[in-house]
Amino acid sequence: MEARVPVEDLELGGQRYALDPPDPAARIDVVRALSGLHLRLRASAELVGPCWRCLAEARVPVQVDTAEFAADGRPADAPFDDDLDSVYLEDRRLDVGTWLRDSVVEALPATILCREDCAGLCPSCGTPRADGCDCAHENTDPRWSALEEIAERLRREGGH
Repeated sequence: MEARVPVEDLELGGQRYALDPPDPAARIDVVRALSGLHLRLRASAELVGPCWRCLAEARVPVQVDTAEFAADGRPADAPFDDDLDSVYLEDRRLDVGTWLRDSVVEALPATILCREDCAGLCPSCGTPRADGCDCAHENTDPRWSALEEIAERLRREGGH
């Protein structure tokens, strides 16, 4: 069965992200077997929100293809078992929206970037490095200053 599944916005690292489209077309397969229900969910969309480095809009394609299983004949008071129960199936109702949202999060890359080579923001003025800035950047780490002083003293003393 194919259906449009509305998905709530996500909050990651304090930032809000949304799917485009907000109700992606999803393919849901439910197969009854002797042992229980085999469930499969497939969908694709783009996650839209701020880049983790420069805060510009990032659009990350997401492909979901996931499966769940719910065993038949489980006692009502049986403790939850990841192998036999599905958190998305309760009282014969499948919560496809929550399942899709959770699956999108699992399918995301390690970092959400506007482009692969995003250089982030200037640490001095906050301008995106791709746009350039007029700040005078000091490229040396202040922890090396003691060695720079020694090198300067050697130059003055006629060393090298």
